[in-house]
Amino acid sequence: MYDVLVLGAGPAGNTAALELARQGARVAVIDYRERIGDKLCTGVIGMECARKFPVRQRHIRREVDSALIHSPSGRCYTVKRDGPQALIVDRVAYVSEVAAEAGRSGADYFTGHRVTAVDRAQQGVRVWTGRGPTSECFHSQLLLIATGFRSPVTQMVGLWDRSAQDFIFGQQVVVDTNGVEGVEVFVGGAGAPESIGWLVPTSPNQGLVGTISRQKRPVCLDSLITVLRREGRIEADVHEFSRWGIPVRPLARTFGTRMLVLGDAAGFTKPTTGGGIYYGMMSGRIASETALEALDSGDYSASALQQYERRWKREFGREMDIGYYARRLFEAMSNEQKEEIMRVFLSQEVQSEIVDSPGFSFDWHSRAILRTVSNRQIAKMIIGLGPAVAPLLTRLARAAAGN
Repeated sequence: MYDVLVLGAGPAGNTAALELARQGARVAVIDYRERIGDKLCTGVIGMECARKFPVRQRHIRREVDSALIHSPSGRCYTVKRDGPQALIVDRVAYVSEVAAEAGRSGADYFTGHRVTAVDRAQQGVRVWTGRGPTSECFHSQLLLIATGFRSPVTQMVGLWDRSAQDFIFGQQVVVDTNGVEGVEVFVGGAGAPESIGWLVPTSPNQGLVGTISRQKRPVCLDSLITVLRREGRIEADVHEFSRWGIPVRPLARTFGTRMLVLGDAAGFTKPTTGGGIYYGMMSGRIASETALEALDSGDYSASALQQYERRWKREFGREMDIGYYARRLFEAMSNEQKEEIMRVFLSQEVQSEIVDSPGFSFDWHSRAILRTVSNRQIAKMIIGLGPAVAPLLTRLARAAAGN
């Protein structure tokens, strides 16, 4: 029997497994994929994430100190700070490296195993998996679920509620590029004012083009690709199209008897950008701390494991709430309204106040969001949007106050 079964070998699961194995816990990690870390992602992480969860130099594709922001009408604004603000990393290699270190520390990995059933009883946890025509049963004291958004496992254990968890769609393709040097962000667009797009160079002649929006069909992505092709910045042939769901609110409950939910499975992504690596790794570390305490005390009850939820909420729960209502506010605006607010926000005067301030961070958006909506010019413009935004401003204020 294992002490802990970790389901899912992504950033959250591998981080939890590494921390547990280092402390001498008997850990097994189970993932349906054969290739660890192979998930669609732009691979952009902030510098704080890189410091807390170091990435090897060979896995860094490039450093980012600026971004070119495109407004809905096509105006361009440059946002730049001294020194690197983020890294573009090889996501597969980064996540795999954590798994390899966990394995060297004693964690067992079982790839290609798809979970088919979970049973939590007074004596422990049993997880059945299928691998081709064969099946296997694993036993442990505690279960950490890190199997990704809308995972069947969270449904098996009764923690996923289709009606409660909000989400958006991401689409992305690998492209051949022509002279693209820096990160570019595209706000809004025809037919999808709520969308955000990106062009992220990953090597001298290749990059990623993607969008996040409420639309399941890739209309925003198709439109962006058309524009970039017409401008001659990407080649006519694109490949490796992927689409995925991105949670923008966490599960109502991320713990239960003998189990914790972490990473994307728990809904831990940045509502503003959809990025999930940093929150996932933080939740993995918090889950491992809680799991070790449970193993030490022998108390695997929901009341004991609730400490996990208290901890992650204290660490980044307020950040997620503020990001969520900021996203809702962004989605409520038309392209014309975004155009006007971007004109003010991305002016040199306001950038000096917000972007150049010591508290600005790629990893933590709440401070910049709150300073933005409290800016006198921008606040006046937001209020001028009418009664539709009033409830969102109220909820944003409550989230800022921690209520």
